[in-house]
Amino acid sequence: MELGLREELAGVAEAIREAREEWLAAQRFFAEVTEPELVDQAIFRLEAAERRYMYLWKVVRNQGKALGNPLTNT
Repeated sequence: MELGLREELAGVAEAIREAREEWLAAQRFFAEVTEPELVDQAIFRLEAAERRYMYLWKVVRNQGKALGNPLTNT
């Protein structure tokens, strides 16, 4: 594997880890929010974090398909 691709994959892996942590934090915030004024914010934050996480996985899956990786062709 060439060095540039390896660095790119490491960067994407780090972005996915960060997005997952953000999503989990948003889930905790949503579960713990008690102020009615914050419920909308908690929902927005939760949905945005989930979409970012899913988007990053979609990017990885599409890159794998482009590279001919059989693990991502499902």
